[in-house]
Amino acid sequence: MANIPTVHDNFFRAILADKQVAITYFQSVLPKHVAQLLDFSTMEQVSGTYVSESLAKTIADVVYRCQRKDGKGGVDISLLVEHKSRPDKYMPIQVGGYIFSGYQQQIEEGEKQLSPIIPILFYHGEQQWEYWTLDRLFDELESELLGFLPKFDYLYSNLHDASDEEIKALDHQFLMASLLSLKHAHDKAWLGRNFSSVIKMGLAGTAGHLGQELVVYCLHQAELSPEEARRLIKKLPETIRKQVMSTYELLKAEGRAEGKAEGKAEGFELGAQQKSYEVVSKLLAAGKFTDSEIANFATVTEGFVQKVRADLSKRKK
Repeated sequence: MANIPTVHDNFFRAILADKQVAITYFQSVLPKHVAQLLDFSTMEQVSGTYVSESLAKTIADVVYRCQRKDGKGGVDISLLVEHKSRPDKYMPIQVGGYIFSGYQQQIEEGEKQLSPIIPILFYHGEQQWEYWTLDRLFDELESELLGFLPKFDYLYSNLHDASDEEIKALDHQFLMASLLSLKHAHDKAWLGRNFSSVIKMGLAGTAGHLGQELVVYCLHQAELSPEEARRLIKKLPETIRKQVMSTYELLKAEGRAEGKAEGKAEGFELGAQQKSYEVVSKLLAAGKFTDSEIANFATVTEGFVQKVRADLSKRKK
């Protein structure tokens, strides 16, 4: 992407990269009359992206292709993660641009049969955002002229429209925990009160990469003091306590804490990019995190992480 996405986008795209999480999420969001047409057992993530360079300033995407039950080809289900700070009534134009960009890319890739694209706009900002269709941007346009406007639908998934109880009813504990964390991402008090329960829910039966994604995101958003973090982690079941504590200690020791301490010791304030470089380089040196996890914590793109890795390799030669 051309622009640096937020930590929320990094986290949501990372968890949706897991096929089973993606299947559960799409089954919960797609209308039943659409979901019943699809064979979710065939779902595979499409490499690359349909986002053009201009659209990259406003949205990120995760694309999965799923075969139809009737055997008449596939359908592309595209999750669009909106990363502006407030609602935008012109989003239908951006979604339309995305759809046609996707079809153009399918043509350029030599697809014999185009796959319909179902866009799902995911939003979890603090302000209320009303669903808008393209025709609403044209006040009192005569029916004779409305026919010249392109017609398309998109699904609008506003996380704040779902109650916590509805989220907890999903048939996937890690997805439950992740969506609750995203829904309350701007409420540090809620995250502090519910840190232990969310982590227990998310890590039950989930290990490795996905579990670390959730821990890193919750720690980043809750902004707990060292004392509070250790107190809450000690309340966790022994089966996951060690994993969470080791992640926390490593992030604290190798990440922001050292970056700030070094800046003060040298007597100057590091620039934003230099701070990010320091944080990323230390987490890379630890050798315990994926590029996605490092990008989440440092609030940078995975591309930035890869550039730091390449730069560090050059310095070693």
